[in-house]
Parts: sequence; structure tokens; C-alpha cells
Amino acid sequence: SSSASSSRPSSGSSPPSKVCATASQYSSRMSGGPAAWSLLVAFVVGGAGGGAWWSWHSGAVDAAISSTASAYRLLNRAAGLVVDEVLVGGREETPRAAVLAALGVKRGDLVLEFDVTAARHRLEEIGWIASARVERHLPDTIRVSIVERVPVAIWQRKEDFVLVDASGVVIGRDGIDRYRELKVVVGDDAPEHAQTLMVMLSEQPALMARVKAAVRFGGRRWNLRMDNGIDVCLPEIDAFIAWHRLAKYEAQHKLLARDIGSIDLRLPDRVVVKVREPDSEKKPPKGSPT
Repeated sequence: SSSASSSRPSSGSSPPSKVCATASQYSSRMSGGPAAWSLLVAFVVGGAGGGAWWSWHSGAVDAAISSTASAYRLLNRAAGLVVDEVLVGGREETPRAAVLAALGVKRGDLVLEFDVTAARHRLEEIGWIASARVERHLPDTIRVSIVERVPVAIWQRKEDFVLVDASGVVIGRDGIDRYRELKVVVGDDAPEHAQTLMVMLSEQPALMARVKAAVRFGGRRWNLRMDNGIDVCLPEIDAFIAWHRLAKYEAQHKLLARDIGSIDLRLPDRVVVKVREPDSEKKPPKGSPT
């Protein structure tokens, strides 16, 4: 097989016929791509001696190359070295059509002419795919194994919503409806810091369940929008400690049940609570991840 090379059939399969073995040996010699054709051209032109220039311009070399290429393909087809099956493993969220388009192969194509390296690179350009392995399994199978990204948050870019993974890589919109429970993060550098934020929030599950969105300020810190419109201002340093302080205050004083506009935790020795002004109830962030 090949990820960049082809793998042999499993030991349980019947041995290839003589014609298949001969064709495989032949195709291996001819699968060198441009280098193989260059050798052929050199042979024809060099063997012609003084008539080389005439042969080239008369089309004799082109005809010889075309004839050899046709013979190569005919032998491969006669040996059954054509794509009959494409097997894909690890695909959960990646659209099937996107995988097939990236592979760029169809039934009946010559197996040995399929470029596994180029196909792998195209697959890894798909947002959902973190890594891919592509192999040729002779005589007729292309086998693909992919590892998909795991979304950790929904990133709001103006009116657009996209999934992002733990590394801050944008996955895209495909499948976003199945991840509506994820938190919305806002800010230019929000994706790169989303995983750390989620780890912090998860240390207080009851509070985390009430967080609807997180806004990144100045590339330094977060403001959290709670489900009742209260803003929680976290500090740039020791945000984890501040989050645990909020959990303690909530357990003792039920701050989130009060008619307040914001809870400021940026000072390490106190909590600053701002009363909600009349008719200034917070509205959720514009748009929705649909």
C-alpha cells in the first residue's frame, strides 16, 4: 500500500495471476512520471544520431511516447489495476461530497496514476480535517483515514458564526447546528484563547451553564455575558481565581439572581457590583449561529 507508497494485498487473498504480476512490474518501471518519459525521449533521440532533429520535428518522438503511454494504460487495465472502491474511515462531520472532491478520483481510474500525496494535501485543506492518510491497496482500492477536529466554541465574526477547535483553527459553518450548546466567543484573538477559557469555565459547571457568550477585550481579558444579561468582568491575570471567587459569592449571596448590570472581578480584594439602570437591560449579542 502507499501513503506515499502502495501496499500489497493481505496474506489471506489469493496470489495474483502471472499476467497481473507482469503488469505490476511493468507499471512500477513506468510509474516514474516525467523522469521515465525523459529517459524514453533520450533513447529515441540519442539512438537516431544525426536524424534526431528530423525525428523530433516530424512527430516521431511524440508518437512513440503516446504509443508507450497507451500500452502502459492498457496493461494496467488488463491486470485489473483500476479503482473500483474508495474506503473512508474516521469521517463523522466532514461532508462526503467534500471528501470525494478532494480525492479527485473516480471508479475506472488507474490506481497507479492516483497521486496519494496530492490527495492528502487537498483533504487537509478541508476545515473539519486535522490530518489524513491516503493509501493505494492493489489491485483496485483507495483507502482513506482521517482525523477530524473537535470544536470547542463558536466564533462570532460580525454577523458570521463559525466553529473553532482547541488550537484556534477555524473549522467553518458545516455542522454548526449540531453544536449550538457551545459558547459563543467574540474578538479577533478569541479563537486562540477559547480552549483555555473553556477549561476555566468547566471548573464551575453550574456557573458555566449560565454563560452564553464571552467577549475578548484588548487581547488581554474576557467579559462573560450570563443568561440573564449580567456581564462578568474577568481580570487579565488570575482569571481562574476570579472565577472561583464568583462561584463562592454566588453560593453565599445569589448575585446572579439580583437586578444588577455587571459584576467586576478585576480587583483581587473586592467585587464591584453595578446596579442595572432603568430600561438598560442587556440584550444578547446580535445575530445567532444558524
